[in-house]
Amino acid sequence: MFNNQKVSIILTVLNEGAALRELLDALLAQSHPADEIVLVDGGSRDGTQGILEDYARKSSRVRFFVEPGVNISLGRNIAITRSTGDIIAVTDGGCQPDKDWLKELLQPFAADPAIGAVSGRFVPVYLNTFEYFCGNLSIPDQTDLSHAGKFYGRSSAFLRELWQRAGGYPEWLYTGEDTLFAIKAGRLGYKVVYAPRSLIEWRPRPTLRKMAKMFYLYGKGNGRIQNGDLKTALYWLRNHALLLLSLLAGFITPWFWLVSAYMLYLFIGTLILPDLNKPELRNSSPLARLFYTPIIVMTRNLSIHLGYVRGHREYLTNPEFKERLDAYLKP
Repeated sequence: MFNNQKVSIILTVLNEGAALRELLDALLAQSHPADEIVLVDGGSRDGTQGILEDYARKSSRVRFFVEPGVNISLGRNIAITRSTGDIIAVTDGGCQPDKDWLKELLQPFAADPAIGAVSGRFVPVYLNTFEYFCGNLSIPDQTDLSHAGKFYGRSSAFLRELWQRAGGYPEWLYTGEDTLFAIKAGRLGYKVVYAPRSLIEWRPRPTLRKMAKMFYLYGKGNGRIQNGDLKTALYWLRNHALLLLSLLAGFITPWFWLVSAYMLYLFIGTLILPDLNKPELRNSSPLARLFYTPIIVMTRNLSIHLGYVRGHREYLTNPEFKERLDAYLKP
């Protein structure tokens, strides 16, 4: 019990394999234990279900349900429906919570009854240099005003009442579901705060291709829910196209390389330099920083804006997206 309120940890998993044992061990060893841990498996074909059965036998606090084909939003909604907590804490497969993760995530609820949701802090854990830069350049700065009022499924907690009034997570979204759920919470008048001492480790994408796909899907989800600016997306895509075309045209007419130089100046000054000087990268070598940062930042920018334009187009051409978005957000 937390202030006489039950606490449930919920998550959706799929083919998590051996990493699931580490996650469940960490959740069961929390300094402030949850009353229950409810998992929904989306139809794993590795050893995930066997691991879940093993932990359910060992601890009465662990319960799981197999729902083949569910996406992460539907899986979370099913887990919450079948849980009993007044406060719902959420994380994802592939994460590793600190022993005080849940305690720190719950503290704001005790301090302020007006709080409806709390966002925890997640930090990258990496196995090589690429993952180090990918992680530190992928995680949003949750102290930035642009992230005020947002809370992410990787590490968050909210009142069951909020989830009920919001209509749950939007099950028709593959990505962007966290963002839309947080937007709905804000429209309902719930206060959202950030708990920086609630730490959870997260493994970033191991390759540039997988990272690009991740950001493309993020952008696509934001485009579907109109969380962004189409003009901004088109502006950056135009700049990427001008850089590429001017570089190629320069082999025919070298004067085009002047355009390339200007575009590079624009990208470096606007996008690359701010990330190049991020405090999180201070432990890396200058050479590695100069090599990895431009590649990751440019790929991130291109992928997320390509995804946004695709998602925005789907919103405009498929009436179902607009109807569902309007229905979800209406008072």
